[in-house]
Amino acid sequence: MNGNVIRVPARSLKEQFSRSSEAWKERSDPIFRFWAEGDWWGFPFFSLSASRYFGNKETLCLYWPLGTVVITGPKVLDFYAAFCANRATCLKAGGKGIVDLNLILNGNSNAEHSENTGSVELVPIKC
Repeated sequence: MNGNVIRVPARSLKEQFSRSSEAWKERSDPIFRFWAEGDWWGFPFFSLSASRYFGNKETLCLYWPLGTVVITGPKVLDFYAAFCANRATCLKAGGKGIVDLNLILNGNSNAEHSENTGSVELVPIKC
């Protein structure tokens, strides 16, 4: 029996947990974070339903199941390109490149609802 057993050497702790090991690889979906109404919001990137850029208004709409994020400003197209390449995952309106950021929640959210539209528009923070 000793001749038929092949021993596999145990992996060292360094091999198991160094920066190049599987233990350090990202296993969760990227989150798109943004600042609206004094709170940080986060939506899973891969639950994005659709997006639309309005060039004449310098406005980008990102549609998620919970609501729509409306982003305006002269640098919104640059943000959109980085967002589509999964390089831009965090946003806060700063008044220059990104002027406004609004979150319009769908009617089935837990926030207070407007009587007319069934949604809430959160006013952006002007920095």
